[in-house]
Amino acid sequence: MKEQILSKPEVMDKLKKGSKWIGIVCVLAVLFNLTACVILFFRYRSPGVKDAVTQYSFLREFVTYGLSAVIMLLAALLFFHVAKDGMPFTAKNVRTVRIIGILFLLNAGVPTVVIGGGITPFSVTNYSSLIEGLLFLFIAHIIRYGAMLQQESDETL
Repeated sequence: MKEQILSKPEVMDKLKKGSKWIGIVCVLAVLFNLTACVILFFRYRSPGVKDAVTQYSFLREFVTYGLSAVIMLLAALLFFHVAKDGMPFTAKNVRTVRIIGILFLLNAGVPTVVIGGGITPFSVTNYSSLIEGLLFLFIAHIIRYGAMLQQESDETL
């Protein structure tokens, strides 16, 4: 199947529209995660939750949802920035993607370490967040390379 060649303005328009919609989805995810934090907070504070294991589970989930809310907020800001400018390859986007990667890495172990009180070989309990963090850190390098190429292209013109 032959791929349709789009002009630069058509590609920019699709990029802006798509980024706006993905940004909106990210905002909805932020709201979901914050709602989950509020629900967990009130459940944790309820008189029926007295045993340490249940309290530990609530706190761990609270930290996880909180970090996820921050990750989704940063992603929303990134996509709204791209929707506004139409420029995905910028130094600001490199930093944002790198921060998202670091937050995913923190989400892999921080909930267990903070709530559990120590670092052990089993501190990393969210292996998908570990992989996602490494993936985002690598994507940050790709965006950095794209930003360098964009800058070279802009200077040539």
